[in-house]
Amino acid sequence: MLLAGIGAVIGGMLVAAQGPIYAKLSEELNRDPLAAVFVAFLTATVATGLLVFGLGNWRSISASNLTSLPPWVWLGGLLGACHVVISMQAIPLTGVAAFLVLVIAGNLIGAAVYDHVGAFGLTARPFSSTRLMGLVLVVVGVLVTVRA
Repeated sequence: MLLAGIGAVIGGMLVAAQGPIYAKLSEELNRDPLAAVFVAFLTATVATGLLVFGLGNWRSISASNLTSLPPWVWLGGLLGACHVVISMQAIPLTGVAAFLVLVIAGNLIGAAVYDHVGAFGLTARPFSSTRLMGLVLVVVGVLVTVRA
């Protein structure tokens, strides 16, 4: 559990670095966010492709596996690309901290809805007054951070 928590913190720090990196990439590519997303995702595709093939994990990818997936799983990459474009445009205006606080608020609100309805194959976890209180505190934190 401790290692997972440390990994989550490190992952969060990496996510915080992505926005400014993407914003600079977009700026250097004539402020073209689509070209920047393409370059960023191409880099990720090449890096993960080398790992998949280098480690032999390519055997997990088969036509039958891919065609049996629920159609909505293909949205993951598209949603990631949308988030990257949004971060490129917003971070120069909001700063990294305010942007990420807003993202976290959106993450938690979306998570509460997805849990409540059991979206994406999740087990439904009904919304509660305790979760509502947590979300209210997050929104207060967002307002404090954005106004700072």
